[in-house]
Amino acid sequence: MKVALPILSPAETASPLVGQPTGPRDIRSVRTLRVSVTDRCNFRCVYCMPEDKLDWTPKASLLTFEEITTIAAAALRHGIRGFKITGGEPLVRQELPRLVEMLNGLSDDLELSMTTNGALLVEHAEALKAAGLGRITISLDSLNPETFERITRGARLADVHAGIDAAVAAGFGHPKINCVAMRGVNDTEFATFAAMTLDRDVSVRFIEYMPLGRTALGGEYEQRFVPEPDIRSAIEARFGTLVSADPDTGSGPARVYRVAGAKGRIGFISAMSKPFCETCNRLRLTAEGQLRSCL
Repeated sequence: MKVALPILSPAETASPLVGQPTGPRDIRSVRTLRVSVTDRCNFRCVYCMPEDKLDWTPKASLLTFEEITTIAAAALRHGIRGFKITGGEPLVRQELPRLVEMLNGLSDDLELSMTTNGALLVEHAEALKAAGLGRITISLDSLNPETFERITRGARLADVHAGIDAAVAAGFGHPKINCVAMRGVNDTEFATFAAMTLDRDVSVRFIEYMPLGRTALGGEYEQRFVPEPDIRSAIEARFGTLVSADPDTGSGPARVYRVAGAKGRIGFISAMSKPFCETCNRLRLTAEGQLRSCL
């Protein structure tokens, strides 16, 4: 088995990791395991990966679904109840609904979700729902087709819109949409994103741009970074002061608000202006079986 952590046998007993934490990032604070099933992606987003010469993990080195399920079972015995399937783009991994069904069969007391770019949901949404996937988060950085194509290096915005519709039609209630805020790229669209929540039960979450150095967009991190107050100001200039809202399931580090009277919610994940590393309660399992504390 290609894993870098101890796996308990079914006969072994395990004390829950989730207890009374003794300090920041105490292992007993862990509530969610993010499970990367692949590092491959059908997009080439400019802030995420180079345009070519990509060194993918060999498929033979990826954890099998059986290995992932074994690790998840061990995590459950230690009190971890949330499992988020990620990538890369998880839907490029063949037979993903089979993994969802395997994980869902471990316990009636777990939360199973997935983050995706949405472009392949038309093909897979119904099967994922039938297999037991509970929630979906969709990454979407622009509502302008040309800007979206520029960010993703060629993907079609229409495919993502169709994927969102397919997810809702399959029964995924209250989908989340994650938008990475980038100055000079999508900073004129924040209010347009917020408008999606007015009459739809969705959460739109704005994520501060992270310091990844010089990007293919051009310019250093400081030139692209948009702090949360600037995002809020752009939204409130159109819709008025945002009101606090109760966080929904799977909100994680997001602070949640809504436009007054809106059906949906607006969240802010502000790792740079309001760091939350000390209270992070998640671990990541990489596609090749490494555990990492940073997402």
